[in-house]
Amino acid sequence: MTETAAWQFEVEVHPPSWIFPRGKTWVAGWIWLKENRVTADLRAWVDGRPYLALHGLPQPGRDEIFLGRAGPPYAGFVLLLEPHAGASLLRLEVRDETGAWREFFRAPITVAESGSSFPPQPALPALLENHFDALLRRRAGQPATPWAALADETISTALAEPLNSLPNPPFFGALEEPREIGWVRYGRISVTGWLAHRTARITQLTAMIDPLFEVSLLHGLKRDDIEGVFADLPGKETSAFLGHVDLPASSSTPALLKIFAQLDTGEKHLVFAQRFTPRVMAGANAPLPVLSKKTFAAAAWALWRSAKRHHLPPTTWAAVKPALNSAWENYSAEAPAKPATVRPEAIPAIQAEPGKPLRTLIVTHNLNFEGAPWFIYELACYLAAQPGASVRIASPQDGPLRAVFEKAGLPVQIVDIGPAVGARTTEEFKTKLIENTATLPWAEIDLVIGNTMVTFWAVHAARQAGKPSLLYVHESSPVRRFFARSLAPALLSVVEDAFTLAHRVIYTAAATQVVHARLGHGVLLPSWVDVARVDHFVENSTALALRKKHGLDPTATLLVNIGSLCERKGQHVFIQAAELLKEELHFTYPQEKIQFVMVGARPGLYLEMLKEEVTRLGLQENVVFVAETGEIFDFYRLADIFVCTSFEESFPRVLLESAAFNLPIVSTNVNGIAEMLTDEEAWLTPPGDRYRLADAIKKALGAHFGGDHTRRDLARIAIERKYHQDNSMPQHLAVAQAATKSHR
Repeated sequence: MTETAAWQFEVEVHPPSWIFPRGKTWVAGWIWLKENRVTADLRAWVDGRPYLALHGLPQPGRDEIFLGRAGPPYAGFVLLLEPHAGASLLRLEVRDETGAWREFFRAPITVAESGSSFPPQPALPALLENHFDALLRRRAGQPATPWAALADETISTALAEPLNSLPNPPFFGALEEPREIGWVRYGRISVTGWLAHRTARITQLTAMIDPLFEVSLLHGLKRDDIEGVFADLPGKETSAFLGHVDLPASSSTPALLKIFAQLDTGEKHLVFAQRFTPRVMAGANAPLPVLSKKTFAAAAWALWRSAKRHHLPPTTWAAVKPALNSAWENYSAEAPAKPATVRPEAIPAIQAEPGKPLRTLIVTHNLNFEGAPWFIYELACYLAAQPGASVRIASPQDGPLRAVFEKAGLPVQIVDIGPAVGARTTEEFKTKLIENTATLPWAEIDLVIGNTMVTFWAVHAARQAGKPSLLYVHESSPVRRFFARSLAPALLSVVEDAFTLAHRVIYTAAATQVVHARLGHGVLLPSWVDVARVDHFVENSTALALRKKHGLDPTATLLVNIGSLCERKGQHVFIQAAELLKEELHFTYPQEKIQFVMVGARPGLYLEMLKEEVTRLGLQENVVFVAETGEIFDFYRLADIFVCTSFEESFPRVLLESAAFNLPIVSTNVNGIAEMLTDEEAWLTPPGDRYRLADAIKKALGAHFGGDHTRRDLARIAIERKYHQDNSMPQHLAVAQAATKSHR
């Protein structure tokens, strides 16, 4: 064993005297990092060839020595090396959660003369497509690091030889997702596949990417397509598994997913290991630098020089040009514009003309009890209240909010837009759109308002019908990333065209406007909260009565998270924080019952996974699920603290309303939230960080039990001053009126 100030480690398995025979050879050992750090990745260098390890493997007995308990984190690692003839040096490097690679071991080696030759290396053009974006994002995150160092790490990552692992008999199975690419949604990777054991029963499957956090997968699900050579495999009919695994921001690329199987014998086995390249399809991504040809040229030159240092095959700029053109297109599609180029348009102050009432068709993406549909419901009611005005609603999906619209006198029409948005070409889209929207009463419509980017089709339909349109954009994700897996590639430009075809694109958050700046600046209008309605509700209700109404503990301290249960809202992080705080809160407040309440439960996989996690962590007494409801005000009124755990939000109305209800607020600090509340008015945390969220909740509870109402009172004052309905609504009306007047 070797010990330094930074780590303890031992290389336990290696060829005698470090003389490698021809072929592949295992090298294995363990490493324990000090300084409160953990192993985020591990690799070997054989001269100029990098090999990635399987790291974070259980070391029974040794993990307990370092932790005083079983892991994670786990200390073990293995490598499968095939040194080429003539190789003379082996180096081992470890990466911690800060992203720094450090060498911890080196040894001179000898390789049999019959060993394999140095394998051919990919040429630079082949690497640019998958790795240019990574270099730009590294630059944005590490602006002080020299380009050369960033490019070298990018090239090293591209060249590293991964070590994956499949089940060995008597285990049988397949990992179906992720494979080489892992699609990231709100900080998580979907994991699917099947696994069975010929002689024992699998009692639990766990998975991990984060070295500190192991999650359970749902296993034992039905599977009816495992036949052929597996016809006699016991349990094959219920061998499917699925789940979601957290991908921490500190993960290497390619990231390493490990899946472990626990048997009824008590044994725990590594059954799958898969390296994959993360691709963010939804949620926060590592930022790109501000769009700049100078930055792009510097990145290209750095990669060119690094390719030479790594002895990649020589190439020419002419050969590289097509890949660079593609890289520039991808960079310009998502990179933020320079701040000076994002200038909100002036809000026109135009009044309704006598005798020309506004007849509006509002298109919303669904009719669920969600923030965006509630937003447009309130706007619809306000527009309908204008003299002589009429408002009708269209949606491609039915839902419980339909009854709310109709009760308010707003007729609802369900429009099947599936054929149009499922088109493969722009021509097919146009043809299908005419067919799908033919039943809308175009002659009775003066203005079309699309609510959310998903209603891009409504802008095109309005254009075909000769009507002006407004497009409200609530999504803080670039068009091409948001729709990458839901629309045909040809339709991505159709979505972007909607930003130009609409009379105005309206944003309620500057952060969202910046994301879409290259498509046009649009109008930045404030959102609103009906303060008078909130105050009336508070005056005519009590928290105790509402808790009894909804079956909640009348004596508990309730931390309430309101929002449809989905990955974007991050309720899994809420549960993780509850687990981190479970013991500490019990000892800090022994007389208090503290519960984590999630309002917005809807049937589906995500809810089942959350419930399974609650059971596995023993949080049944601490965590409460409440179904989606239209009685949201009840839950603001009965709450003690409001918690928002979203990964992505434009300008969430739940924060406006919770502040109006004078609740202490803990929230992730994403997109437009920073424009709404400051650190003096709420406890703000990064998205997906269960440790920071737990710390913020702990501070909010301290203020609650200590009678400190400073933040909640300041939040109420700020919201009422900036977003009072009487100030905001007329501005939205003015833009709608201006659209119809300019079109006449």
